[in-house]
Amino acid sequence: MPGPAPLALRAGAVRSWALRYGRRGTALLRRTPFPRPTARGWTVLASGLGLTVGGLVATTSIAVSAGLLLLVLLVLGVVMALVVAAPLRATRSTVRGIVQVGEVYRERITLRGTSLPIGPRTRLLVREQLDDTFASVSEAETYALVGPHEPPAVLDVEALAMHRGRTLVGPVTIRVEDPFGLLRIDRPVVPAEEIVVVPASTPLAAIDTGALAGAVSADEGRVGQGGSADDSELRPYRQGDPIRRVHWGQSARRGELHVRQTTQAQPPEAVIALDVRRESYQRLGRDDLAELSDLGGDAAFEHAVVVAASVARALSARTSRVLLVSDGAAGNTRHAGDAGSLTDVLVGLADIRLRSDARDVTEVLPDVRGRDVHGMTAVVTGHCTAEQAAELVSRTSGSSRGILATIVPPEPVVRGILDRGGWRTLVVPVTGAHAPGSIR
Repeated sequence: MPGPAPLALRAGAVRSWALRYGRRGTALLRRTPFPRPTARGWTVLASGLGLTVGGLVATTSIAVSAGLLLLVLLVLGVVMALVVAAPLRATRSTVRGIVQVGEVYRERITLRGTSLPIGPRTRLLVREQLDDTFASVSEAETYALVGPHEPPAVLDVEALAMHRGRTLVGPVTIRVEDPFGLLRIDRPVVPAEEIVVVPASTPLAAIDTGALAGAVSADEGRVGQGGSADDSELRPYRQGDPIRRVHWGQSARRGELHVRQTTQAQPPEAVIALDVRRESYQRLGRDDLAELSDLGGDAAFEHAVVVAASVARALSARTSRVLLVSDGAAGNTRHAGDAGSLTDVLVGLADIRLRSDARDVTEVLPDVRGRDVHGMTAVVTGHCTAEQAAELVSRTSGSSRGILATIVPPEPVVRGILDRGGWRTLVVPVTGAHAPGSIR
């Protein structure tokens, strides 16, 4: 039986190629906004329609021809703008999605034009959208030349993080105009991306490691990987265990591999409780913190968040886990950092907000104890009364150590209550309001 004719094979290949590129072109056009006339474009459109209609009414062929020529010019502009804008592709590359207040956020936008060997070359505007969370260090827009055989255009964006929280960077948009300046397309080429800005740190006095000594009570679990062979226990071998810990004698006797697991005390855990009640930051007097006393507590609270971040960074190097707790908007206790990651704690601090209906820290801590969290307790607040200090000491009797971090120095009676309860007081004032922070 004779095979298909070469002409039919070629026709099938051409039809397949046309369908594939037709679907691709349709998808590109569907994602591309229709061109909008510029001021010049509206003028040309109105003039073209006026000349055409007037020429038809007055039976003047020259006017009709001139009007049609202007309308054709607009149609050509539409085609040229779509041919340039539709195939454009862009990518955003950034080192990290979490940045600290005061650090510079950096990203690179790479824009590629058509991959076809023929096509128009044009210069277009590439722009990255930044909100008030960032202060632009470099220009967030540039003019790029795109077209066949042109290298990818690159836009490097640098912005200084000013405020903590979650924010969107983008979208990246391109602006394409036709060669006649009659039409314009503003097309997003890279979607918006979430960036988390975590609080910065403020200088702290050295937190004495003795404040953490004995933070784990004697009856709590103590399983580690150090120690000597005398205090070792045996357990079945698990994938990834060092081969040097295999106890060959016991393994041969029991018929399966067993490894030595030695026992020693784990580093203690740390709980950082941040007071989110607005009244705790509105009680600051003019003599203590004049520049923050009339701002509804918001600025003072932002400094307290920085203090909490600083304490978390200091304690994370000395504990097995740092946990952030605060009162949630739904009346529950918010936890961050359950996996022991400092990053999770900082992200939790980026999301936290001051509220007028929040519960006292002393009401939140019992929920933490219910989760079997033990060890160091650090409470960060703007103001602490004698009643609150006594309540803190009684609420945290299960932990061996505690730190009260405040923005303004507490009253002597508060210090006395905390000292008798084994707590230390850390004062971290706003820079310029007091001397550097101290601990006692």
